[in-house]
Amino acid sequence: MARRRTLPSPVTESTQNLYELLIAIGVCITFAGIFSTSYLALLEGARAPFQAWITGSTFF
Repeated sequence: MARRRTLPSPVTESTQNLYELLIAIGVCITFAGIFSTSYLALLEGARAPFQAWITGSTFF
C-alpha cells in the first residue's frame, strides 16, 4: 500500500498534541464520572441498604 509522505510542520504537531490532550481530558472526566457515581451508589447503599429499595428512592 502506498504511503503519503508529508513534511512535518509545527502547526500540525501542535494541533495533534491539542487533540491528544483533549482526548485525555475527556477520558479522565469519564473515569471520574464513573468513579463518583459508583462511590455515591455504594455510599447510599451502605447508609440505608433496604430502605432505599422499599421507598423507591433509588434512581439507578
